[in-house]
Amino acid sequence: MDKKTLGKLLYLAKKSRNDFERVLEDKARECGITKPEADVLLFFSNNKEFDNAKDAVIYRGFSKSYVSQALKELEQKNYITIKVDETDKRYQHIIINECASSIVSKLHDVQKKHMTFLKRNIDPDDFKIFMKVMNQIVDNMLEGNEKDV
Repeated sequence: MDKKTLGKLLYLAKKSRNDFERVLEDKARECGITKPEADVLLFFSNNKEFDNAKDAVIYRGFSKSYVSQALKELEQKNYITIKVDETDKRYQHIIINECASSIVSKLHDVQKKHMTFLKRNIDPDDFKIFMKVMNQIVDNMLEGNEKDV
């Protein structure tokens, strides 16, 4: 890939993210929650295999304070329950409460609309190939260090 194409790709990834962040913030405000609360709710609702704050920090790249504050506010609003792990008291598990389901649904709608917008005019078979390639790139990144190549 030439530098110009890579530069465009990086710019468009950032622009897409910024556009999504703006729309998500608007929807969060409409739902009576903050952007961090929306981010955290989306992370845990989209990733059922993850259920503790450390996961959101590691896999989504949020700061510890960002996650901590959002969880505190979500718990105060009764949108989540935090349960201490019975076998290892150092761990807490986050459970999204039923009363947050309508908010989560609205946040998912924002995600879906954003993806539909990004995928417009792209043949579904081409998109499948793109996703296959992206997954392979992710696997390559997770396999090892670029210095080893």
